[in-house]
Amino acid sequence: LQFIMIDIHDDYDHKEAVEYILENVLMPDDGSLEFKRLQDDYNSQLTSTCSCATNSNNNVCNNRVNCCHGGDFEYKQANNELVLYKNEDQRFNSVTECNDLCKCLLQQCSNRLVQLGPRKNLDIFNSPRYKSMALRTLVDIPSGAFICEYAGELLTLKEAKRRLEIIDNCNKMNFILCLHEYTKLKNSTDYRVSQVTIVDPTYRGNIGRYLNHSCQPNCEIFAVRINCPIPKIGIFAKRNISANEELCFHYGGEDLGHDLAAGKPCLCLSPNCVGVLPNTRF
Repeated sequence: LQFIMIDIHDDYDHKEAVEYILENVLMPDDGSLEFKRLQDDYNSQLTSTCSCATNSNNNVCNNRVNCCHGGDFEYKQANNELVLYKNEDQRFNSVTECNDLCKCLLQQCSNRLVQLGPRKNLDIFNSPRYKSMALRTLVDIPSGAFICEYAGELLTLKEAKRRLEIIDNCNKMNFILCLHEYTKLKNSTDYRVSQVTIVDPTYRGNIGRYLNHSCQPNCEIFAVRINCPIPKIGIFAKRNISANEELCFHYGGEDLGHDLAAGKPCLCLSPNCVGVLPNTRF
């Protein structure tokens, strides 16, 4: 049998006055109906479960054969770790991992990665390029490997707009990330937004808040569902990443376009830099 080594590592800390959290938490209750809906989703459990332990010869989940999870994505063994394997034309779909109700064995399941926490050997440092705190890796990272989650407070749309107004008026740094999930329209090449998840790690967040923006990033994000219908925002290596390389992802989505009006200057210095940071889109 193939045993998957589970080595949870999330003892990172902040070097500033921010509460470190391991995963997303709810914003304070503002009494709104929108918050109640967000709270209901946050406290819900996905009922789709697999029975791979009973219908697989080696008790290992196989995304494309036996397991009901994974869909168009799957984790494959490479460089002594599991990495995300995807088809480029399926980049708008989400990742679904096995959950607490699945019958597969935890130590042998090859469809659990994001839920095990961030990887080791990540380092928060002062980036001379961005003139801010940043995140780098101290060891080589293979393409498709999981880096960490982008965790913070889950916001309603109304609260996100309120906080962004304060950020703009006070010229503060914006950490709010709005993840759009897309569904391909039937008999069409077009996509529509199927779900929006808004996360703010400004005051409560994990190590993911330190990744800066780049117009030519070495990381990318995917929606990852495990137990809850609200996805985790998983950050994965877009290519092979060398030791001591700073980790960055594109804040606006590279192929979906973004509003450049009134954007703050971009400091990524990549050959295809557009000159300004993408604005948060709702």
